[in-house]
Amino acid sequence: MAIRKRESKKVKNGYVYEVNFTYKINGISYRYWKGGFKTKKEAQEHENLKRMEFANSGNRVQDCKKTLKEVYDEFMEIGSTEFQYNTIYNTKKTLHYWYGKDATMDLGNIPIRDIGYRTLQQFFNKRSDCGKACNEDIKTALRRIFVYAIRSEYISSNPIEYVKVTGVENKKEKHVLTYDEFQLILRELKNKNTFEYDAISMAVVIGFYTGLRISEVMALQKDDFDFEENTIFVHRKLNYKGKKKKDIEAVEQMKSKSSKALIPLPDSLKQELELWFEMNPYQNVICDEEGEFLDPDCTGNRIRSISNKLGIPFHFHLLRHTYTTYLVNARVDVKVAQELLRHANFNTTMSVYAHVDDKKKQNIVNEVFCGENVANVHKNKNTLS
Repeated sequence: MAIRKRESKKVKNGYVYEVNFTYKINGISYRYWKGGFKTKKEAQEHENLKRMEFANSGNRVQDCKKTLKEVYDEFMEIGSTEFQYNTIYNTKKTLHYWYGKDATMDLGNIPIRDIGYRTLQQFFNKRSDCGKACNEDIKTALRRIFVYAIRSEYISSNPIEYVKVTGVENKKEKHVLTYDEFQLILRELKNKNTFEYDAISMAVVIGFYTGLRISEVMALQKDDFDFEENTIFVHRKLNYKGKKKKDIEAVEQMKSKSSKALIPLPDSLKQELELWFEMNPYQNVICDEEGEFLDPDCTGNRIRSISNKLGIPFHFHLLRHTYTTYLVNARVDVKVAQELLRHANFNTTMSVYAHVDDKKKQNIVNEVFCGENVANVHKNKNTLS
């Protein structure tokens, strides 16, 4: 409701009214709030006045002749500063899908004001045999450009909002790393007998026991570990996508506010770290022989090269999935798991829990209806008869 009644000690009758509603200008949602009205009528009159004011100020559109590619370039120069480095990098990666001679459809040379729902839906329909995840990434990237165009008053609404994205889904079941597989990979990494591979093995150990993302693991410094309080302060990540090794940098701009957190340091990890800190003279925990950051992509490829020879599916994010699965199987409270995983959204944690629970249900059904159990049910039924 737009009008709300609130208790207040500042007025004689003990309550006041407030106005609280959402509205849109050029397709962008905003919220308006104002309180302190002594009567409901006052609040309603103020609400009507503000709604009319916002309605009259909306839908301002310039006579824009810029193409989608020109607006994209402008977004990269002006509008990209509010986004994280990896977000902009991923936006750039989608460009060749919709602009240029190899694009599915060359949307880039069309004036942005002429691009509507039908054009965009046709574009994504042509990509129905491509990966759905990739198509979703393209839609997300285009949405950013259209939102920028709305704010710049080039268009009045976002044409991509009602576009439906389809595509081929990757139904390959996520592998959960067993402890034995984890130890096998570590052994092979350490058998390389170099400082760099020892550092990589330490990255795997940290990922296994904390569920940290690879960019977070690779940015850790010794000062982030408190062996007295048994905690790890996660507050940095590496910006590395599309960069040369010498240009990789650690930044404190995390994926979300909840990504920056103090998390518990498990005893097993602490023991490994104490040994590693004696061998590693540098402040960076995961580094090369000169103390410089390792490239996370190259690191992942090196681990995968070893895991492939062992016949073990692996990518670094698998460690986070494994960590989460272990929490679920240990019946850790969902709220606690959300804090350990540092998920900004509770629903993200719940979706992971639901996925693992689905696997449990499948196993239970398989066990209950296996041939031997079904035969026993019939045998018992005949006995009772």
